[in-house]
Amino acid sequence: MNLGPGQTNFGQGNQQMRKSLFAPYLPQASIPPLLAASKLVIGVLRVNKRNRSDAYVATDALDSDIYICGSKDRNRALEGDVVAVELLDVDEVWGTKKEKEEKKRKKEENQAFDPRIQQNTRREDKKRDDVEVEGQGLVLFEEEEVTDEQRPNFAGHIVAVVERMPGQLFSGTLGLLRPSSAATKEKQEAERREREGVDLRGGQREEQRPKIVWHRPTDKRVPLIAIPVDQAPADFLQDPNKYSSTLFIAGIKRWPITSLHPFGTLVEELGPIGDIEVETNALLRDCNFSSEEFSENVVRCLPPVPWTIPDREYEVRRDFRSQTVFTIDPETAKDLDDALHVTKNEDGTYDVGVHIADVTYFVKPNTALDREARKRATTVYLVQRAVPMLPPSLSEQLCSLTPGQDKLTFSVVFKLTPEAKIIDTWFGKSIICSSAKLHYSQAQAMLVDDSASPELKIEKEGTASSQVYEAVRLLGHLSRQLRKRRFEDGCLRIDNIKLNFKLDEDGLPDDCQIAVSAEANQLVEEFMLLANTAVANKIAAGLPEQALLRRHEQPIDRRIEGFVKRAKKLGFEVDTSSAGALMKSFQAIEIEGKAPHFVMQLMATKAMVKAKYFCAGALDIAKWPHYALNIPLYTHFTSPIRRFADVMVHRQLEAVLLSACDIKFSMDPDTISKSAQHCNVKRDAARMAEEQSQHLFLCLLIADLTAKYGPVVRDATVIGVWDEAFDVAVPDFAIEKRVHVDQMPIDNHVHDEHSNTLKLYWKQGVDVVSYLSEHSTDAHLHSVRHHAERHAKLMEASSQSVQAESALFDDDEDDVVQHPLKAVGGKVSEREKKSSQRMKSVEMMGAKGKSSLKWGKAVEKIEAAPGVTHCVQTIRELETVPVIVTADTSKSPPVLKIFAVCLFFYGEV
Repeated sequence: MNLGPGQTNFGQGNQQMRKSLFAPYLPQASIPPLLAASKLVIGVLRVNKRNRSDAYVATDALDSDIYICGSKDRNRALEGDVVAVELLDVDEVWGTKKEKEEKKRKKEENQAFDPRIQQNTRREDKKRDDVEVEGQGLVLFEEEEVTDEQRPNFAGHIVAVVERMPGQLFSGTLGLLRPSSAATKEKQEAERREREGVDLRGGQREEQRPKIVWHRPTDKRVPLIAIPVDQAPADFLQDPNKYSSTLFIAGIKRWPITSLHPFGTLVEELGPIGDIEVETNALLRDCNFSSEEFSENVVRCLPPVPWTIPDREYEVRRDFRSQTVFTIDPETAKDLDDALHVTKNEDGTYDVGVHIADVTYFVKPNTALDREARKRATTVYLVQRAVPMLPPSLSEQLCSLTPGQDKLTFSVVFKLTPEAKIIDTWFGKSIICSSAKLHYSQAQAMLVDDSASPELKIEKEGTASSQVYEAVRLLGHLSRQLRKRRFEDGCLRIDNIKLNFKLDEDGLPDDCQIAVSAEANQLVEEFMLLANTAVANKIAAGLPEQALLRRHEQPIDRRIEGFVKRAKKLGFEVDTSSAGALMKSFQAIEIEGKAPHFVMQLMATKAMVKAKYFCAGALDIAKWPHYALNIPLYTHFTSPIRRFADVMVHRQLEAVLLSACDIKFSMDPDTISKSAQHCNVKRDAARMAEEQSQHLFLCLLIADLTAKYGPVVRDATVIGVWDEAFDVAVPDFAIEKRVHVDQMPIDNHVHDEHSNTLKLYWKQGVDVVSYLSEHSTDAHLHSVRHHAERHAKLMEASSQSVQAESALFDDDEDDVVQHPLKAVGGKVSEREKKSSQRMKSVEMMGAKGKSSLKWGKAVEKIEAAPGVTHCVQTIRELETVPVIVTADTSKSPPVLKIFAVCLFFYGEV
């Protein structure tokens, strides 16, 4: 949807009276010649989450991002828009920015002396917004902060929105009054009284029905949207508070140059904030995905199930049904799109087959099915379900490589030496019949123990379990050599940190743990990488202008330099001269332990750029390589059921194989480039949806644990120290958060820049939850305090009957689990503490210690200040501190918050 200049429903006279706040967009037809003349640059807009006045445009045309200063230069463009930018003088833009900041500072100073204005309101609102934004993800986002020392290399303003995601929708809440950080509460109250017909001079006015209501998107980068009042619920004007915790979906229809805010349409009322399905539907819409069923037009493109392979396919395809073929997937997987086989030849070489579901046999170009798959571009894997790219009858039945059934595949067969070096490669259409569906755990058991023989369900007649055992172990042997050589050749592996959740019968989270990549996962990964690389080389040679490839750029200099500096502050020397050198640095850090490796992995991931699909003819060959894999060519071929890019690559490989001399492929480079960009956008969006789903379920889990067992306390590793806060990573939950000093019961804090430490002067005898709830109107904090008090009373009541089982713990006093919070307002007696600890240990045997921990080394880092009533804690990087993890599910998305724990309250010192 391209936004046209001045589109509005206002009358002509009214339009002329209204002042233009934005520049009109350039006509679309004028953009190509201006691009050709290098007067404009095309790129994708990214808005700073913490400071929405700052935005950046990422473009392949320049070696760094373009800085966009303020809403006027952003010119109504939204996050993710493809925009045309005119470059401006950086010094002029910077000077204008400094002038605006100075005016704002003086205005705030003047308001400080105005008794009619609550001077702290705006500052507090901004701080609250920042904390919410920080808490709405698993890790802290890092955006380049422009400063006098680090000015941007390029600056510009947006002159046109070239492309916007069609049908883009936003979740949010409805309000009657426009929230405005610039307006005081008094002004908002006056606006409300005017709406209700109260004359401020004392008289009664005729009540005026408002024409619009405001949709406030949950994504704070999206502006408020004006919605016609007749689209709101019928009783909204009478009781707007009734809907304050209800999520609505809205879309932007137009944004005139005369309006600060866009006008839109209310699409749907989703339901109450905090409900799993409501929140899930909201995050899908925000990421531009829908969980709607496939249309009849799409489904009609598929043959009816059950379906039989035509005889001709057996004649023209290579037959692998006599081989011991099998799949290795997660236990719950239904869309099995890759299978393997291995055969030892008489000359000592091996044939390894990588067999991929032949999706393009069913998904024909330019059909309704093809268009729908192209639009969706990827399957989205949420915690509780998947949103498929293809209809389930295709992904789970027709194409899925179900054992015991003949299936159409596209295969890559490698002839390997005993050292796993490639001698020859064959590509072609094929037919397989899988012998068994292995779970990763079953394959792992075979790999770690040569004598292991886990029970397998063999579906193909004539295949014995022993044949599968032998094949898995042989593939394991070859994959180890492939992997060893890849790392020796200088590749880099940084695993994405992911949580796995255990759900109860109602679909609610019961437990979680960090996903671990075992050798069975690595076995599959090695052969998929081998196939993808081989296909990339094949299509790049056959279609040098049209090949759809995947590249990974080197890290941006500023980011990698920042990563090296932070690593050095933490005591780690990191070599970033190449991907291989960085990998060796990680391997050295891994020896230091779990926490340092987790922290460095987190930091390095943020320094990297994302891999992208591209059309070979659109980029110079120097930009083709894949940095992390350290190879010149790469693509995606092995997952066509869940990625549309792989579907395109299948079509390209088929074209190359069918026409060895005069190769023809129907799509031109420009169309392929657009499809590649669409796949990039949807892949990033899918990753965001998956992360938000994990975040949602983690918040629900933490809220549930808090309600059952009291505040959730975990060990955290300090990874950054600032003057007003410190950053921590909590490995148990794979989260990274900021702990703010204004959220602690302290008398003072001192930041030492030289040692980069933060001294906290704690109030003695005051626990953090009590303190915060007493000094805040936040209902979430009051709820946490309520659960803490209730749980402490339960522990106290339970301690009355603890003698009977106390003998069970006589020998493990050093291993007892500490009670995270005691009844608010008092210290814990030694007898009460031990009784509570023992009862907590009994309880935690069933609850797996989810809500408390042993303080461990944290106590050693705390020192009492002699001769004074307060106590001092010194926060240092890479040290372990206990924190309270809470989740506010009354917000959408829910907000993860972390608070420091004052151990002095529990008599630890």
